[in-house]
Amino acid sequence: MERKKDNNKSDKINILEEIFIKGQVYKDVYSKKEIWEKLEELFNGHLIIKQTISKDITSFQLELPYKNHKLIITESDTKPLKFEINFKLIKNFEFNISWEDGIEKILKIFGKQDIKTDNKRFDNKYLIQSNNPELIINILNKGEIKDMILKHNIYLLNLIYDKKNEIHKLLTVKDRNTNDINKIIELIRFEFILIDSFLKYKLLKN
Repeated sequence: MERKKDNNKSDKINILEEIFIKGQVYKDVYSKKEIWEKLEELFNGHLIIKQTISKDITSFQLELPYKNHKLIITESDTKPLKFEINFKLIKNFEFNISWEDGIEKILKIFGKQDIKTDNKRFDNKYLIQSNNPELIINILNKGEIKDMILKHNIYLLNLIYDKKNEIHKLLTVKDRNTNDINKIIELIRFEFILIDSFLKYKLLKN
């Protein structure tokens, strides 16, 4: 199917939603079933567990409510732990925070944007891009967001405007190896802190 040129951002979103960690193509997640059921209970969520007919692929989807928003957490045998939230923002604010691997360093040399924070360790590990550098720096430098990104070795934190659906999509990608329920609870609370930060900076529509 031919894609229209004005769908570049939607294409970018689709790519990010399918991202996986290098060298971790398949990992059995069914052993985490009790963890996901406990999370559903703790946060008053709604858990959907799906399996193929042959039961060789399992996927989890957990929906959690928070301050009129819905956090969707997913993981499967073939995709990493991901956290997604849809927002209606007052302004067109977008950003991308991702591991600064070899490819990213090459792109940066050729002029790719790389915003700096007040933390050298963070700046050496992550590439930061945004259409509003001042705002993303304020969000990262105030509070615990930056420290939590480092602590949990988050692979990707991305906010992009989905023009087709007229919403902003916040995507956090972790990895394939998070098996500790307490760590997942911390990551959930990290998403809640992001929502609170957006509220603090008056970015959300009522």
